[in-house]
Amino acid sequence: MKFKRINENVIRCVVSKEEMYDYGLEVSELVDNRDKAEDFLRRVMQEARYELNYKTNGGALSVQIALLPEGDVAMTIAEAMPEQLEAQMNRLKSYLEDFQKVLEGKVIEHNDKTKEGTKIQSFVSVSEAFWVECESLEVCLDIAKIIDEKWISTSSLYSYKGAYYFRMEISNTEKVGELFLSLCEFGQEIFLEHQGARIIYEHGKCIIDKNAISTLKNL
Repeated sequence: MKFKRINENVIRCVVSKEEMYDYGLEVSELVDNRDKAEDFLRRVMQEARYELNYKTNGGALSVQIALLPEGDVAMTIAEAMPEQLEAQMNRLKSYLEDFQKVLEGKVIEHNDKTKEGTKIQSFVSVSEAFWVECESLEVCLDIAKIIDEKWISTSSLYSYKGAYYFRMEISNTEKVGELFLSLCEFGQEIFLEHQGARIIYEHGKCIIDKNAISTLKNL
């Protein structure tokens, strides 16, 4: 197992496919077999305490699992105390409310331009760009590993004043809550196109113009 500390409360563990085989564990069982998954998580946490001196304080554990291109498994593990969970949920609620308002505006604008009977009935076919601020390139790499590419229609990466910024468009807005929750667990800020993108376009540097998530995922 290879461990990396993301921040005080979040760690990342990469388990090779050979190790998974040695443990007698299939990737699907991490989701479908609770007993095996809990037993394996205990092993991971024991290793994390040894490798990173990572100790939990009795808070709720959140575990995200991603299958890497070479067949290895990446686990992002985060502990949140009750007050942290509340703050995280408030941030998530704010992000989703802002996103929904923009989509509602686009639906209204589209409906005003279409004839009766061809109006959009849901947000699924409407998209809006959003940005994710990352404190380092290392965080960008970690985020890319846990994002399902099927959720993202396009992605770019910019740098500005020592920070890095993903620009993404989500291909299925039904997944936006799950995606934003994953990003919140990394402690990163999310903002919409009209909330600060202009200064990055004008003064930042575009590092990866297209398919940034896929490019970083395969490094």
